[in-house]
Amino acid sequence: MTVLALGAHPDDLELGCGATLAKLVKAGAHVRAVVFSKGREGASQGFDREAETRAALESLGIEDIHVHNFPDTRLHERLNDLIETIQDHVRKAPPDRVYTMFKEDRHQDHRAVHMASVVACRRAPQILAYETPSSYPNFIPTVFEQVGEFMERKVAALQLHESQGDRVYMNEDMIRSAAHFRGVQVEIGRAEGFIPYKLVF
Repeated sequence: MTVLALGAHPDDLELGCGATLAKLVKAGAHVRAVVFSKGREGASQGFDREAETRAALESLGIEDIHVHNFPDTRLHERLNDLIETIQDHVRKAPPDRVYTMFKEDRHQDHRAVHMASVVACRRAPQILAYETPSSYPNFIPTVFEQVGEFMERKVAALQLHESQGDRVYMNEDMIRSAAHFRGVQVEIGRAEGFIPYKLVF
C-alpha cells in the first residue's frame, strides 16, 4: 500500500493523522509525507520548523519526507503550482490512499491544499480529509481509525515541535482528549477521524 500524506505546514500531518500514519507504517505501507511550506510565519526567529517536522515525521516511522518552500499563509495564490507539485509526487509514488486537509478549514493555506489535492489526486481511489484545530467547529468525521497503541508516538512527535509549545492545541491533554472524543463517537477507544472525499474499496 502506498500512502500520500499532504500538509500545508510543519505539524499539520502530525496533528491530523500522525497516529494513523504511524499505524500504516508499522503495517508495511509506504508513506510519502509532503509539507508545502516551512511555516516561517508560525514561529519566532531561531526555530527551524522544517527540522522539527522532519524529526517528528521520522519518529512516526516515515522515511519519505518532502518539505517545499511555498509562501506560508499565501498558498492560495499558487494553486496551479501546488497542483503541479502534487501531480509530480503522484507520478513518482502513485497512491492507494491520500490524506489531505479539510475543504472548510478556516486557514486559507489548508483550503488551498485540499483544492489542489482533489485535482492532482483525482485518480487515487481513496482521499480522506483530516482534522486540525483550525477545522473546528465544522469538522464532522464519518471515517475513523483506531489508534490507541500509537497515541504515545503521536504525542512524542508533537512535542518535537518546540516552536509551537505555547499553542493550546499542542498541549498533551488536548491531544489525548481529541482522540478520546473521536473514539467515544464510535466506541472504539482512541481514534482519529476523517471526512471522505472519495472512497473506493
